[in-house]
Amino acid sequence: MNALADLPAGFASPGPASQLVFRCVLDALSRPGRVHRLPREAAVSFMPPPPMSVALAALLLTLLDGEVSIWLGPAFDSALLRHWLAFHTGVQLAREPEGARFVALRADELDAALWPRLARGSDEAPHDGASVLVDVPALGSGCALRIAGPGIAAPAAFAAEGIGRALWQLRADEHPRYPLGVDLLLCSGDQVAGLPRSTRIVVEG
Repeated sequence: MNALADLPAGFASPGPASQLVFRCVLDALSRPGRVHRLPREAAVSFMPPPPMSVALAALLLTLLDGEVSIWLGPAFDSALLRHWLAFHTGVQLAREPEGARFVALRADELDAALWPRLARGSDEAPHDGASVLVDVPALGSGCALRIAGPGIAAPAAFAAEGIGRALWQLRADEHPRYPLGVDLLLCSGDQVAGLPRSTRIVVEG
């Protein structure tokens, strides 16, 4: 992977597309658990590198720059994706998840072994907690959760296929540490849902 011509294209119109996707991210994080669809103008303006979903790739093009770092899970850690991200965003590629500002991975890679390695921020800088972008097979099915907190008018149901009960329980157990924690953005196809660290989770069943 040496020729720029071999790299998949980014947004056809980076400025307008990034603004649309950023608004979608803000909506997802301010209304936790609701499924949002990427604006069509952004979703159809590029082809994501395989095997990444359109939504996750669009979020990376929008959120990453040369001032932050990202760790890629094994499913995404390919020469193609590394070069694509470096060329289109200038992001720093982290060798390990510890300390990475962003993490991108597949649902089956987000497990109890990885979870404690993710950055939570510090008392002085809680905003340094990681943003974790996860490709899931589907939103709306999977382990049943009950969520509550800022942006949720009444306790609501949520599910994302591919993330196991044990992981969700770890996430639920650490909520008392807020504002330290991890922000989750869950992607499937052209859809995205957010579970910021402020959201309380109860694993049902």
